[in-house]
Amino acid sequence: MDSFPFFVWLKDTNGDYLATNKAVAKATGFQNPLEIIGKNDFNLFPKEMANSFRTDDKEIMKSLEKKELEELIEGNGVRRWHQTYKAPILDNDGNLFGTVGFARDITKDKESEEELKLMKHALDNVKEAVYLTNQEGVFVYMSDGATRQLGYTKEEMKKMGIYDIDPNFPKKSISSHWNEVKQKGLVTVATIHKNKAGTLFPVEVNANYIEYRGDAYILAFVKDITEHKISQERLQLSASVFTHTHEGIVITDVNNKIIDVNEAFTRITGYSRSDVLGENPRILQSGRNTQEFYTQLWASLHTDGVWKGELWNRKKNKEEYVENTTISVVYDANHEVQNYISIFTDITLQKRQHDALEHNAHYDVLTNLPNRMLFADRMKQAIIYALRNKQFIAIVYIDIDGFKAVNDSYGHTIGDKLLILLSEKMTNILRKSDTVSRVGGDEFIALLVAIQNKESVNPYLERLIEAIAEPIIIDNFPIQVSASIGVTFYPQKDTLENEQIIRQADTAMYNAKTSGKNRYILFDMQN
Repeated sequence: MDSFPFFVWLKDTNGDYLATNKAVAKATGFQNPLEIIGKNDFNLFPKEMANSFRTDDKEIMKSLEKKELEELIEGNGVRRWHQTYKAPILDNDGNLFGTVGFARDITKDKESEEELKLMKHALDNVKEAVYLTNQEGVFVYMSDGATRQLGYTKEEMKKMGIYDIDPNFPKKSISSHWNEVKQKGLVTVATIHKNKAGTLFPVEVNANYIEYRGDAYILAFVKDITEHKISQERLQLSASVFTHTHEGIVITDVNNKIIDVNEAFTRITGYSRSDVLGENPRILQSGRNTQEFYTQLWASLHTDGVWKGELWNRKKNKEEYVENTTISVVYDANHEVQNYISIFTDITLQKRQHDALEHNAHYDVLTNLPNRMLFADRMKQAIIYALRNKQFIAIVYIDIDGFKAVNDSYGHTIGDKLLILLSEKMTNILRKSDTVSRVGGDEFIALLVAIQNKESVNPYLERLIEAIAEPIIIDNFPIQVSASIGVTFYPQKDTLENEQIIRQADTAMYNAKTSGKNRYILFDMQN
């Protein structure tokens, strides 16, 4: 067995090792396979992993069928992916003798597989269309963005070439185009493409020459510049409507000195034309946008010739306002920068209304705590962070004992005030990085993040129990409630969805309530 390039072992029906090869011994920290004989998985691996192995063995011995699986093995301080085959062994009389197992280290395969998935995911989520063509111009790969841009399925595109979507590149020109890209490495062209519906649209194509395993390809990033073209046309049109448009317009020279503004500009900002001529538009800056923001703005402007976004500026009377702005570059006949034109609309009122709606969509109206939707998003991000940093999150389900009696005795107004006070208490007890969410009438969920060890959560749970149980006076009414709290942690052995994790905490909370209330209980992972 020692000559096999993979792991081999034999166990009896009790799970004790009868034989292994050197590969198993080395992986578990032993010099000689004989040292493992008589030991079991609980002597060699972490408890959870050993439990999993033992469960597999029992299942195999019960069903008398082999089992194949991929599993993450942790041993001797190393975590590796294995492709494992396990089977029952019968003696000459057909009696169950034990189990035999073979495992192959597939860690590198898994890493390569994940890298490929990541690369495909990245390409499919690039805004531009991405194509890979061979020397004949035939598509061998296309991103999801490419299918969205053109309206074809990937199956359809695999039977097509660049000449099917670009009228400027018939088959006969593919060879010369290929040679140009091969010689220069990167070629950028402006052309037109035709989608499945027959509609032509302008594009900018960055064609890159690449080689892989002896084969050559062109990797093309294709940007639909329809909006850019429209922006340029609007810019030309603005010259004729400059005086009468309702949008504010600022024209600067190549040095960004203001050379003209329209009447809408003076109406929105309060500055007269004479106030700003010769000035830099930065006189409008409010200080809300960072220097990094403006650096990126100018970089985008120089790259794309246009920038669109929101700017926080200040009027002459010092009042701040937010504007929806389009800044475009005007080029002369030699394609040198001649002017910059900014067209903007005051959207302060709409912004405030939008922010209010956005806030109400993610926060509880009564307590101003994050609602279930925002909590779910933060929980998702916290899980990603915890997995990446080998930490835990804690989900704490809190039910207020006696709240219904308060409502029945003193009315909903007192009940609402109580919920607000309890929300403030819970928020003050937990860290700023944690989240408390109201998810029902008297039910809350807390998300505790970046936990190194589970025991560190106990002081927060104890303070929550104590704080909620403290007697308080609301409108001269003495009130005392308590809390039943259920807690669970993640990551766990199994991958779970958000709702499954929350359900564990809810179950533990119910156990706390049925066990006498005013206490916290951890979810029992075993049962």
